[in-house]
Amino acid sequence: MYNLILSFFILLISVLPSYSAENKLSFEIQALLNALGYKVGVVDGAFGKKSKAALSKFHLSQKVNSGPIPDEKSLILLKKVYLGDSVNDLNLSWNGNFIVPLDVLRQFSSANQVAINKSCGLNPNYHRTKINDELAKNVPLKITGFNSRMDNQASVKNADRLDLFVLNFSRLATSVISQRNEVDAELALKALYYWANGNAFLETVQCTKSGILDDKKCTEWTQPNGQDLSLIKDHGTVQMHMMHLSYGYYMTLSAYNKSDPRHLVIQKWFNSFFKRNKSPNKAYFGMDHGWFWPEIIQNQFQGKSSVKLVKKLLNQLDQEVFNDGSIKDRTTRGNKALWYHHDGMKEIMITLEIARRHGFEIPKNLEKKIEKAGAIFIRAFQDHSYLNKWAKVAHNAIYVPGEQDFTDDLANIPNGNSWFYIYAYRYPGSEVTKQLLKLLKTQPNNSPASKDAMIGFGLGCIYSAASEG
Repeated sequence: MYNLILSFFILLISVLPSYSAENKLSFEIQALLNALGYKVGVVDGAFGKKSKAALSKFHLSQKVNSGPIPDEKSLILLKKVYLGDSVNDLNLSWNGNFIVPLDVLRQFSSANQVAINKSCGLNPNYHRTKINDELAKNVPLKITGFNSRMDNQASVKNADRLDLFVLNFSRLATSVISQRNEVDAELALKALYYWANGNAFLETVQCTKSGILDDKKCTEWTQPNGQDLSLIKDHGTVQMHMMHLSYGYYMTLSAYNKSDPRHLVIQKWFNSFFKRNKSPNKAYFGMDHGWFWPEIIQNQFQGKSSVKLVKKLLNQLDQEVFNDGSIKDRTTRGNKALWYHHDGMKEIMITLEIARRHGFEIPKNLEKKIEKAGAIFIRAFQDHSYLNKWAKVAHNAIYVPGEQDFTDDLANIPNGNSWFYIYAYRYPGSEVTKQLLKLLKTQPNNSPASKDAMIGFGLGCIYSAASEG
């Protein structure tokens, strides 16, 4: 199992979508130098004095007589030293893994089979059946009809169908991560191709032009009760789901039979949605952290630096995760405050991993506030009335004291659960982690970290298995 997972890891740090390959060696070499302890700082692709000095030290340690030039030979050697002697058939490029730092993936690759199966699950038979069922249906072309509160999903055609497709896809993607299961890889690729070839959801209203939101055409919350029809909710729902499918695809599937022409169709389809995204400007919670995540993965494909974007995200977190652990416009959402706080924690924890992936160190003061935010979630989950002092603000919400619209079983949250496992990995000695792990204990055949429709694959299973390992 070790060699199987290590083989996956090698593919994962090297998989490249069919975009320009220029200027990517520097990014990958900087990331590997950081992972090996040669501190080059942020991964920005600018191979300056600090990066050159680090590469020279690495060459010296390996008794290599070579200049500090970021070339393919250096990259091959760095990967060999970092991973051991099992390196082969490497693709030498910066890639679509914009979230998980290399040290976490190496820890995951060294986890034993029992830990991996426990965290990531075994055969996803139910999800295979659901994906096969989808292949028997006509391709869905659009979503229309959401209101601003989004409490009418049951009456919005194709909304539940899209939700379930992304969830079931995420489970198959996890099987590819954890088991190198080619049956699941083929089924997941087949399903994506079926939708891509049929232009699924491309008839949904487009609320942006050249990255600018048309807020006259696409409105929300024009009625205080949120029952107004909202084109921006239709647009945003489809965009986010497509982003999550793309994250899962590029993380797990784009290396599978790379010469298969279906990949080009799928990538072209995804690009159509990337072009419809709102350009990130000011960071805020929601919409994959204010549309920053999609821009960061796009930058990776194109060999561009995301350092300025990551800095903006970290600054926003420092300003909008408050000293008491509450989260701006999340913890104050009335009877949905617990759900929005949970969603905020998802974005916080994943954004911190994105920052680490790009070579940033997380400020200690920010980490303290985030630990408090985790504590608020646990206390409020156990006692909804604990949220009253924040929830009563009722930001875009209805408030009834002591009531929260949230599940009573953390082990059965299919969306946004990844943050639980990232938190536990990063803060293993925290009382919050102890409470989280206790609440997440479940039946042996149920692996809650094995799927997450809000990221497109079981991101949590990587961190859970890394912790177990």
